Amino acid sequence: MKHVGRHMKTFFKQLLRSYRADFPCNNRNMSTFVSIINPVTGKTDWSLQNDDYDFHQEIARSAYADMLHDTERNQKYYSALRQAVGILRERGERIHVLDIGTGTGLLSMMAATLGADQVTACEAFSPMAECAKKGILQNGFADKIKLIPKRSTEILVGKDGDMESRANILITEVFDTELIGEGGIGTFTHAHKELLQNDCIVVPSVANMYVQPVRSDLVRRWRDILPIKMGGCDSINTPAELTNCGGAPSLHDLQLDQIPRDQFEVISAPIKVFRFDFSGKTPLPFENQSQNVVKSLTSGQVDGVFMWWDLEMDTQGEINLSCAPSWAHPNIEELQWRDHWMQAIYYPSIPLEVNKGEEVKVISYHDEYSLCFEVAKESSEKEDCHKEGGPVGSCGTHICFSRGRIGMMNDPVRRRIYEEILQKNVTSNTTCLCLGDGNIMALMAATLGCKKVFTVEANPSIRKVMESFIRKNGLGEVVTVLTKNPGALTPVDLGDCKVDLVLGEPYFQSSVLPWHNISHWYNIDQLSNILVDEAKIFPAAMTIKAMAVDFTDLWKIRAPVGMCEGFNLQVFDDLIERSSDIADETVEPQPLWEYPCTARSDVVDIYNFQYTSSWDETAVAVTKILNLQSEGRCNGVVLWADFDFGQNCVVSTGPREGSHVGKEVKWDIYTRQGVHLLKQPITSGSMGKDPEVKQAVHVTFNFRPKQGDLEFTFKSYS
Repeated sequence: MKHVGRHMKTFFKQLLRSYRADFPCNNRNMSTFVSIINPVTGKTDWSLQNDDYDFHQEIARSAYADMLHDTERNQKYYSALRQAVGILRERGERIHVLDIGTGTGLLSMMAATLGADQVTACEAFSPMAECAKKGILQNGFADKIKLIPKRSTEILVGKDGDMESRANILITEVFDTELIGEGGIGTFTHAHKELLQNDCIVVPSVANMYVQPVRSDLVRRWRDILPIKMGGCDSINTPAELTNCGGAPSLHDLQLDQIPRDQFEVISAPIKVFRFDFSGKTPLPFENQSQNVVKSLTSGQVDGVFMWWDLEMDTQGEINLSCAPSWAHPNIEELQWRDHWMQAIYYPSIPLEVNKGEEVKVISYHDEYSLCFEVAKESSEKEDCHKEGGPVGSCGTHICFSRGRIGMMNDPVRRRIYEEILQKNVTSNTTCLCLGDGNIMALMAATLGCKKVFTVEANPSIRKVMESFIRKNGLGEVVTVLTKNPGALTPVDLGDCKVDLVLGEPYFQSSVLPWHNISHWYNIDQLSNILVDEAKIFPAAMTIKAMAVDFTDLWKIRAPVGMCEGFNLQVFDDLIERSSDIADETVEPQPLWEYPCTARSDVVDIYNFQYTSSWDETAVAVTKILNLQSEGRCNGVVLWADFDFGQNCVVSTGPREGSHVGKEVKWDIYTRQGVHLLKQPITSGSMGKDPEVKQAVHVTFNFRPKQGDLEFTFKSYS
């Protein structure tokens, strides 16, 4: 949100609170104005939302439910805590357990059940602290657990403090995909200094971090914009300043197991690069670096570094929780799906060519919150990662484009379709206008011989990237970069030319879901004064499509927990459901190539938009039916958009290889699809209550063209 938006939001909140002060009432469901950028029109709208909208949104998106569905996590925390309590009992000590970041209170209730004499839990996020308090009461532990609604770093120990004495067991889960990104180093350090006894037991006791350098064309496509090779023409080359920049050293988090095994080769076996000892026996370094030398198992380019970690839950290192992908997992039977702790890819600042058997130096660095990994030849003098925030991209590519967008620009399927359309429609007399953000079709059209290409790039960072490509490839006399909104363009801006060909991938940075790229249609509708009468428009249409599916695991992010390790978490479920009803949209974006699912219905066209026709203000309301045809469970609906370039050329953001009812769906890797998770899954086919009853999901689509609002509602029949 822009600063002016944040100030306006504060102003409206203050105005509403002043109104309440002057006119008190008993209605607790008061509202506040929330600034929302419409992803279709790009305009800022003010939406009247529940006054606690921000809180509810944070709660609904907190991933607590995902963690609570992680059976391995729960059971291994329980087992390690049981062992810790047993050790202190054998010592004859009184047991005081401190639970930092208690969340639902689950770990504290485990400690109380195991017979701890005293349990202190702290939780700084007030809605969760209140939830934990109610859950602890509901499960009968109110007299055994003291809840402190503070950060652990604010807790005082002493007669008049929050805790009368230091604890001798610490149990906590303050980890993210990067392990240390939630500030775990500082949390553990402060706890040992201020809150724990010297001979305490910490659960978990140790964390180990692993990396594995890989060679992969797929991974390479996420790193930077690759040269564009077109048949019969010179390639479009990438400027050196772009290829020599891996971007900021921030993680690219994803489910590594979903990368097809034939899409990468490992350069080495997994390497343990860091060991974090949480026990307090040695201080945790706030900054550290390691170097490991390995012999390359293959020849090629090091395109990325895979990273994951594991936890030694107990002091003996016997209870191990691993986040490793399947090929590196120490006990494949325990492999657990989890979305709160995934794996990640890091990209070296400069790609490194290696030969099989050659020694490669892997350099690893961390500060208090982040990680950095580099690779170098053993003979290289390079010793350090970039410690001041890493090799932040001066090229601009990684500032304005996500990894997914970079991959989309490199996608061979999309590039092939663009080239085919351009080959058939570009001549030496063509004047072309390109719309969208970072439209590589402008470069392709110019290289294929367009007389003149105009490309609209309002974003300064994207404009910088495009201009560097134009300079590198000597296209300055053909390609002109415009900064005006398409609706404001006049023939004068185009040198008194008129446009024969309008191109869009389409892609707009403001888009959240695939159909938000309908912005392309809105832009086209404003161009009548600069188009020739028979101008060609690509894509010519967009179709929103839908399919009912059964997600193998993704359903867990919204599913009620109910009972967890013997504890009733209904209070938590109620909180999440209320917050979700207030703050969640009916459709959310998800990169479904990472989340396996099975088709339970045929693909159904929801609505088709013809870009060659002007839109009017007539609202659209249609309902389509997804009939369940495959025996089994249905727990969600997926929606996506197909963009029709004509001549049998379609860019789909949905299934890459088609879809077949009862079979796993292979999704486009470079976009996020729209997902609606059913509150109550449907059991379809002969397993249903009555095989004669037609089971289905009805999808209602509402479109208000003037406002640019596209909304979906769902109703299931079982």
